[in-house]
Amino acid sequence: MEDFHLLLKPTGAYISGTTSGVMSYSPPCSFLSPYISSYWGSERPTTKWSVQEFEPSLIVPDACVDIIFTIDHSNGIVEGGFCGISDHPGYAWSIKDRPNISRFAIQFYFWGVQYFMSDSIERSYNSYVDIEAYFPGWKSFFERLLLDKIDFHERVKLTDQFLKKKIQPNHYNQNAVNALSHILHAKGISSVKETCNYAVISQRQLERLFKGYFGMGIKKVSDLIRYQNLWHDIAFAKIGTIQDAVDKYYYVDQAHLLNNFRKYHTMTPREALKTAWRR
Repeated sequence: MEDFHLLLKPTGAYISGTTSGVMSYSPPCSFLSPYISSYWGSERPTTKWSVQEFEPSLIVPDACVDIIFTIDHSNGIVEGGFCGISDHPGYAWSIKDRPNISRFAIQFYFWGVQYFMSDSIERSYNSYVDIEAYFPGWKSFFERLLLDKIDFHERVKLTDQFLKKKIQPNHYNQNAVNALSHILHAKGISSVKETCNYAVISQRQLERLFKGYFGMGIKKVSDLIRYQNLWHDIAFAKIGTIQDAVDKYYYVDQAHLLNNFRKYHTMTPREALKTAWRR
């Protein structure tokens, strides 16, 4: 498989390193890096119950899908869910208002999770479902692991070992991969027709493949990739004015760019940039 992970750097609403230090992040081993963006989770279980009000965190579509575990160490309960591919922003609440809780998550690239699944990913679009619906048998393994190991880096090490055994390297479709390659290299600005011509496949067939392997249709995947590239450029000062962004990413005009950005980010690029570095 082409190194797609070198073509797209998923960027969330908050720039890495600007959070409060409660969460840890770690890359996977080199063997898994084409499929998994990162592991993330609590540095340690929460230690003190508090009635303090916490603001929910903005979650923007980052072209990734997540398996998220919430572990209650007081009663030994592990809840595991799968967040499918999304093209809508949302909000997530902190676990800091509950005692003795930790969280651990595996963040896959949306094109990478298919190599660990045997079923179509289409039904997970904009959904959060129980982990067993797509990864049967995984919950029991992670229940034991996450209750036994509290240290984040130990969890990462053992999860790497587990996922190496679960990967199905031949579980892909060459037409879908070729089309996605074209979209990623074009930074999301290629038309559906151009993508189908590049992959030498009909639009009807490619739409079906994209929904089955990536969770969304061709146009939605392209638009998400364009937004992510635009937001990365803005967040890391790789682009000048809004008009420069309009020209680079083939928007009709500034209003088109701003409306499209708000759809994914709930705010303007200027507001998003202030929010990203404020936390």
